Amino acid sequence: MNIGAEMGVAPGQLEQAIAGETGLPTSVVGTVDIRDRYSFIDVAAEHAKVIISKLNRSHANGRKLRVKIA
Repeated sequence: MNIGAEMGVAPGQLEQAIAGETGLPTSVVGTVDIRDRYSFIDVAAEHAKVIISKLNRSHANGRKLRVKIA
């Protein structure tokens, strides 16, 4: 995900973004690893395509999100 600590994002915000955009519970989100300019988020494999599709159409902290499998 193309958003990180320099953009002022917190792990809870990313979990809520996934839940809010997809309608999935936050329990599908595993480890959230926030780096300076990007983040890695572990999610259940069966939900990955839906999460990527929905988040790539959304914004967080004023930025258009770009999400892909790492």
